[in-house]
Amino acid sequence: MACLDTTVLIDLLRSNPEWRSRALEKIKEMASRGEANVTTRLNLAEVYVGIELSLDRERDEACLRGVLDHLDAVLEFADSAAQVYGETTAHLRRIGRPAGNMDVLIAATAIAAGHSLVTRNPSHFADMPHLRVETY
Repeated sequence: MACLDTTVLIDLLRSNPEWRSRALEKIKEMASRGEANVTTRLNLAEVYVGIELSLDRERDEACLRGVLDHLDAVLEFADSAAQVYGETTAHLRRIGRPAGNMDVLIAATAIAAGHSLVTRNPSHFADMPHLRVETY
């Protein structure tokens, strides 16, 4: 199963046809493999920041609702993800490659749920143990 990162959600909401097309193609590819598409509540929080700053909130909120209607689930941050977050953050600090807290929270949620993470920014998730990253 695949967890869609914020970049995928943003690209689906954008009017940039190239990024939107690439994100849609990746989702179609995953569907052809029989993979469910999910995201995390944390990714939605990041998208809502963009919507709050948007020049066209109503349009962006409607687009987001449309995207959410096609997802199989929204993952919550569970206790198992909290443990993975602690392990991952400690690992990244030990190797001198700390990452942003939101990225580690998102990765931990995906790992704990047994999902890969689909992102346009794989460098944000580098060196995170047990995380399978797909890009587009």
